[in-house]
Amino acid sequence: MRTATATAALLLMLAAPAAAQAPWPADFTNPRAADGDLVLPMPCGGAMAFRAVETPAGPGALDDRPVTLGTTDPAGGVAEFARREAIAGPFAAEGRDVAVFWIGKYEVTRDQYAAVMEERCPTPAANGRLPAATLSWFDAVAFSQRYTTWLLRNARARLPQADGSPAFVRLPTEEEWEYAARGGAAVSELDFLARTFPMPEGTARYAWFQGPRSAAGRAQPVGMLEPNPLGLHDILGNVGEMVLEPFRAVRVGRLHGQAGGVVVKGGDFRTPETALRASLRIEIPPFDATDGQPTRLASVGFRVALAAHVTTSLRRAEALNRAFEAESRASGTEAENARRQIAALREGADPRLRQGLDRLEAGLMAAERSRLEQERAGIRAQLEGAAVLGRSAGLSQRRLDGFQALIDGGDVVQASPEMRTNWARAAEGLRVERELALDGYARIVADLGRSADRAALTAEAAVVARETEARGAPELGPYLDVATRHAADSRDRGLPPRERLREEVLAAARGTAPPTQA
Repeated sequence: MRTATATAALLLMLAAPAAAQAPWPADFTNPRAADGDLVLPMPCGGAMAFRAVETPAGPGALDDRPVTLGTTDPAGGVAEFARREAIAGPFAAEGRDVAVFWIGKYEVTRDQYAAVMEERCPTPAANGRLPAATLSWFDAVAFSQRYTTWLLRNARARLPQADGSPAFVRLPTEEEWEYAARGGAAVSELDFLARTFPMPEGTARYAWFQGPRSAAGRAQPVGMLEPNPLGLHDILGNVGEMVLEPFRAVRVGRLHGQAGGVVVKGGDFRTPETALRASLRIEIPPFDATDGQPTRLASVGFRVALAAHVTTSLRRAEALNRAFEAESRASGTEAENARRQIAALREGADPRLRQGLDRLEAGLMAAERSRLEQERAGIRAQLEGAAVLGRSAGLSQRRLDGFQALIDGGDVVQASPEMRTNWARAAEGLRVERELALDGYARIVADLGRSADRAALTAEAAVVARETEARGAPELGPYLDVATRHAADSRDRGLPPRERLREEVLAAARGTAPPTQA
């Protein structure tokens, strides 16, 4: 049992380095500074940069973001085959109505590790900017614990808050890591499901991998290459990165029940370029069987995340319970009828039968929850599709206006007959494009009006708005608004006439108020 003297000495050791050294140069803490970085202090004058990862979802306390992780390639097998998971951030984004979690912008470096874990402060040096490796999972967890303790004692006010509760440091979960590595909500669904995040300048500009034109057989200093769409550096390659939970094999669609060793994600400096992928996950044993010591590999390091506990307050716990109760009651007619029958059978049943009925009802609730999630995902996809088609119609109209100005303008007198014919042909082609886009738009919003009520449309439109903002496409917002309104109105009184539908969509393109309805 630790004595009071030993405890005091430990606390003194954790607090002392804060004033022991001048702040490190930015090259050793945040070599590629960018807007949106959260930079937290460390012992010894060090610092660590974090990036926000948005997880757009509905407004409910239990709403989260379903994501597909892994690969649909059957060759991924029990290590990497695709499975459906969910993710949610505990913090609110600054100035935006969207949840986020924070993850390290870079892999933890040698100097950062030493600043927290060693008694003597390191002097920042070039080698200290290499990722900390040859560490065990237990070392990474101990680093997280000690850094949290130091932050709460020395920089509590600078930590993100969740419902008034300060963040703590831990390893990222595997879901958090892969979601962030793929680009999260900052990329399209197609890019998210690709092998790697978009690398328009070629893999060598974004990741260290095997071979003389890249890592050349050794880890490299953090932050030298380009980041992924979330601003994260070296998320693939360089050193593999450990995550919080143990390895589990993949069954078709879900993880297997047996928990095993340490999960290492993303590949390292020995990984061939063609093998780099966001789904890459390997298992390493926690202990070396030859000497019983924790496993430490020169190719394995880690980055950390900022998290918060879930039930941050009584108010939060009550909100979660209310959301659960509402969710457990929400069901379609068939499911509700089945639950009534189960309730009737439960009356007077013996304990063993009641247990079986309880399991049956729990399975029914899970299946219904899955169905509702699929419905919500479908509504979001249709709303985004309608917004994209509306934008396409608006762009066609803008180009058409340009040609029409040429055709109607006085300078047409100077044009040859052939040029006038080409302008007229181009204008007619743009009219056709505009009308085809409007046809597709109308089909989508009419179908949405038949399948979703106004409340569901409004709720899912808010999620899509947050997603498109995260992807840097806020220009879809006006089209999303008008599509949501058209879908909701069509449920009650059908779509407006084609001319008015066109005018209202084009009003969104012009950024003006829709025409007054007769």
